[in-house]
Amino acid sequence: MALLQKTVEQRDLQELTVTEAYDTEPFPNAASSRSLTVIDERSRPWTFGYRVTRRGRVLSGFYWQNLIRENNVRVGDTVSIERNDGHGYQAPYKIEIIRNPRNSSET
Repeated sequence: MALLQKTVEQRDLQELTVTEAYDTEPFPNAASSRSLTVIDERSRPWTFGYRVTRRGRVLSGFYWQNLIRENNVRVGDTVSIERNDGHGYQAPYKIEIIRNPRNSSET
C-alpha cells in the first residue's frame, strides 16, 4: 500500500510537492533527517531532500531531478512510494513510476 502517491504536475518535475493531509507523518525519519532514501525497481538507491512545509511534503534536490530525467517521467505519470519489503538494497522505502498510458503514445 502506497504511503505517498501523486500524479506528476509540471512543477513536480523540479520538486515533488504532496499536499495530501496525513494523520501522522508518513516518513518520520525523513522528517527529522531532512532526507528520504528510496530504491527503484532496478534496485538503485536514491536520496532526496525532504521537508515538510505549509504547502505539504516536498521531495527535491539533485537526485530527484536525476530520477525524473533518467526515468523519463512526464506530466501525468504517477509517483508512488511505499515501504520496502525486501527489495535488495537496504532502503526503508521503494519508489515506482506508473506511466500514464497517454504518455506512451506521445513521441
